[in-house]
This record gives sequence, C-alpha cells and structure tokens, in this order.
Amino acid sequence: MYRALETLTDLGLIRPARSEASTEGPVRTVFRPTPPGRRAIARWLAAPVEHVRDIRSELMVKLLLHERTATSPQTLLERQAEILAALETTSLDQALDAFGFERTLALWRLSSTREARRFVDDLLGEGSRAAVVYRPIGVVRSAYASLPGMPLQPQADELGRARIEVDAPYRRALADLDGFSHVWIVAHLHRVVGWEPLVRPFLGGETRRGVFATRSPRRPNPISISLARIVRVGRNRVEVDGIDLLDDTPVLDLKPHVPLFDRVEDATIGWFEGRADRISTVRTDERFATDPEAAGPRRRTSS
Repeated sequence: MYRALETLTDLGLIRPARSEASTEGPVRTVFRPTPPGRRAIARWLAAPVEHVRDIRSELMVKLLLHERTATSPQTLLERQAEILAALETTSLDQALDAFGFERTLALWRLSSTREARRFVDDLLGEGSRAAVVYRPIGVVRSAYASLPGMPLQPQADELGRARIEVDAPYRRALADLDGFSHVWIVAHLHRVVGWEPLVRPFLGGETRRGVFATRSPRRPNPISISLARIVRVGRNRVEVDGIDLLDDTPVLDLKPHVPLFDRVEDATIGWFEGRADRISTVRTDERFATDPEAAGPRRRTSS
C-alpha cells in the first residue's frame, strides 16, 4: 500500500490533503486525487477487463466504486459486453477445433465466458430485455442418438414412435391432451453450440440466408418447435408418431395443435418455394454436430 501511494504521488495522480490522529497507530495522511488523477480514475472505471477471470475481482471493484461515487456504469458494461462477445466467439472456435481433453478445457472456457456474458447482460438488461431462464418439463426419448441422419421435420421421420417423458410436477398438466391429434413440442436444442446471423440451411443449397428466415437450430436462443402426431397420452408421457429431436432433448412446453389457429390460408414460404417438398429425402449431416471427433473439424460455418 505504501509503495502504491508513493508511486501514485510520484506520478502526480494523488497528493497529501491532511493528517489525522489515530488511536491505533501513527498519524495518518489522507490523500486526494489530483485533476490528472481524477481523469485517470474515470478512464479506469470505464475500461472493461480483458479476461473472464477478472470479472469477479477487477470488474466487481469498478462496479462498487461506480455505486459509491454515484456514477453510471453503463459505458463500462457496454464495453464489457463487447469484450465478452468477442471472447465467446474465440472460445467457440477453439471448442470446435479441439479434441480429447483439450476440447473439455475449451468447453469449460466457453461455458465460463457465456456465464460471464449473461451476468453482464443481466446488469445491462431492463425489464423485458433481461435474461430469461426456463426449466424443462421433461425430455424426449427418440431413436436418434446423434445429429447426422436425423430428419429435418417430424413428418419425415421413418423410425416410428417416440415419446415425451414428463417430470412429476407437470404430469397433471397432461389432462385433456388426449383429445387432440397433434401436439407442438417446444424444446431446447442442448447439443447446439453458438449461432450465426447467416447460415447455409439444408434445403437452401450453398446460399447463406439469415437465420431468422431458416429452420436452422443454430440460433441466438436454440429453441425448436416440432409438430408431432399424438399416439397416446399416458400418466407421465406422451407417445408421438414422428419426431425430429435427439434423445434426451429437454422439453420446455407442450401445446395442442388447433388447425383453425395454426393454419394461415394465404401464407407464403419465401425461399422454401420449390424446396420444401424435398423434406422427406434430405437428412441432417455433421454440420449440426457439436462433437469434433464424430463430425470432423470446423462445422461452425454451417447450419
């Protein structure tokens, strides 16, 4: 501490202001920042940390000082969000390129970076823009253990029945679902890593398209909706005929299909025109996979 005070004084960033008597030791000297010191403090308080490991220390100190000085941390948090977004991209690239235990380490760094980014986004978020957290109501049990070869849509599934196993707290909510022929399955695509604004969809050839104009699973929030035919509703499950979801996929919600509500007579299908009829013949490949050892390197540029 004394060396730091001497250094800051020599740099002209602080100066002695007054002395105070102390009952626990020698007379204490109170320092105040000089004008250059105040400018340096302002720059430091607005500067984001460069590493995720510094979030719990340096960034937290800066946020505390912003609160104590009644100054807004908005600029700091916006810059920090940009830094973490770039770090997440780098971590994702490393995870997709790595093998073995190096991939485990890369995924740990990716997970840590995402949690730090979510923390900063929460601090920046106001009202509806804050982070949203959902808990699964159950899981998918299907014949598809890996992404390659899986159908693009439920109606293209040729392997037969699958089921949604519903967790105990939500089983009573299955009442009356057996009166419907189809159900919307809202799921979290837990095997998807990262997202891209432009993707190369399976039915789109080599052309890249905006992800919001595709059914690509690699989205900002990897949520899927699948329409499946109900075979039977049991006490703790829904058996369906046809599915396009991996085994063990977390299910977020189930909603009955109502043709009057879900069908739009004058709907258009954009670039899917002339391509949608290939749904029964096209299957997924390694471009959706997140396991480099199973699918080869560098799939992040596909969707």
